[in-house]
Amino acid sequence: MTKTNQVDVLFVGGGPAGLSGAIKLKQLLNSRGRTERVAVIDKADKPGQHVLSGLVFEPQALTELIPDWRERKDPFVTRALGSEVQKDDTLFLTKSRAIKLPEWIVPPYLRHHGNLVLSGSEMVRWLVGEAEALGVRVYTGFAAVEVLYGESGVRGVRLGDKGLDREGNQQVNFVPGEAIEAKVTVFAEGSLGQLAEDVVKRKGLDSGSIHQIHSLGVKEVIKLPPDNPFGANHVVHTFGFPLADVFGGGTIYSLDKNTVAVALVLALDWKYADLNPQQELQVFKSHTYVRSILEGGEVIAYGAKTLPEGGYWALPHPYTDGALIVGDDAGFTDVRKLKGWHNAMRSGMLAAEAVLAAIERNDFSARTLKVYEDLLEASPVIADLKRGKNYRQMFTKGGTVYLGAPLSLIQGLIRRRIETEPDHKGMKRVHLARDYRGGYDRLSDVALSGTIHREEEPSHIRISDPAGCAGCLRDYGVHPCAYFCPADVYRFEDDELVLNPSNCVHCQTCRTKCPHQVIEWHVPEGGDGPKYKVM
Repeated sequence: MTKTNQVDVLFVGGGPAGLSGAIKLKQLLNSRGRTERVAVIDKADKPGQHVLSGLVFEPQALTELIPDWRERKDPFVTRALGSEVQKDDTLFLTKSRAIKLPEWIVPPYLRHHGNLVLSGSEMVRWLVGEAEALGVRVYTGFAAVEVLYGESGVRGVRLGDKGLDREGNQQVNFVPGEAIEAKVTVFAEGSLGQLAEDVVKRKGLDSGSIHQIHSLGVKEVIKLPPDNPFGANHVVHTFGFPLADVFGGGTIYSLDKNTVAVALVLALDWKYADLNPQQELQVFKSHTYVRSILEGGEVIAYGAKTLPEGGYWALPHPYTDGALIVGDDAGFTDVRKLKGWHNAMRSGMLAAEAVLAAIERNDFSARTLKVYEDLLEASPVIADLKRGKNYRQMFTKGGTVYLGAPLSLIQGLIRRRIETEPDHKGMKRVHLARDYRGGYDRLSDVALSGTIHREEEPSHIRISDPAGCAGCLRDYGVHPCAYFCPADVYRFEDDELVLNPSNCVHCQTCRTKCPHQVIEWHVPEGGDGPKYKVM
């Protein structure tokens, strides 16, 4: 029999949205002398291990959550305060040149002076300490796999079983997945969160919304020689090379004077059937300008994740009976800035205010929880998204950076919404035919992600219709999943698929990019996956 645990409020996901919401809620409860139990569960083995971000952070959101954080005397705060952006460059890259844009040309929302360059993994670990000090219970290694529903709506989640063999049989260490019930469940899983998707679909919360679309970010952290030319407090954003006809671009951020984070963000509606994002990152690094910065450096970490970019028109109603949806689970990334942390944190804080109102009324229905959507509408979160309602869509209409970038700057003049299609529909029988040479290969990078899955457990990746794989070869001339997966999970030997699920870094690119939609990705055992430390 499945054991059932009870809490008052459950946050599913220990990223910036979930933790900010839990912290804010506990602050509000404590100030009123209330003792409701607030819990956060996360599928990572330890806090922050599944967190990957840019992260050029707008600190106002943290100040709203913890007003005195700058006065804290701890290593994270010291590093954060020392990371303020002092040099901010935007460059257009051709194949051989780097053209720096004068500051007056760069839109204000793409300027970063005063922002902080942080490690998302490290910031989450710090937020966990703040949450626990307030009385929030944070549980890691808890992988929620199913939403529990009752007559009054969402009533909690069920955790995944542990200790099954590859065929699904119980081993001697089998532990059945427990149920966790709550008066309010707040879904904060991040991009492509499957539980929130289930709630949205079952409750029809996306009625009237356009399709959510995504980008993929692949990132390396590189240790540079002491005499490197890049220096500290420096951020660079690029567009153009290596893919001028794909929305996105490159970034180089200094984590300290001898460490940089290098990333490439690519919209997942790309047309190329043989585009390999991890290798495109190596192509980006081969550019004369980028190579001059990274010369003599050593890659020390790697990871990948998706981010939602549909913007305002793709938002679902983020509330229903017994549940709220926050952060990237709801799609609050500001696509113009390619930033989501500030909005994720604010959405979590606003959710906390709505939950408190529900607790005080002892009414957890959609009627009461709707105040969350009202608070969002009056907040900087929705104001941000409204300013870029058709930003990504206009770029896609332009086809290349040369037309798409100017169109994106005037998208605010178009009042009607521009429809989107699912990411996988962008793929065509078009090949880049790159001869990838140099840099790190996928398996070398994957090893630096620290990802691990128990070898005996059932595969968390399945093919619903093997005929779909044959259809890809017929329709696209290649097997696209063998290219688009940034972790080399999909390989083909004599046209037979060989899965390597132990390589998976949980970005879920496969689930949204598979052209025949036959890849099923399920949350694996709690504690499995990447072990990010500085991402």
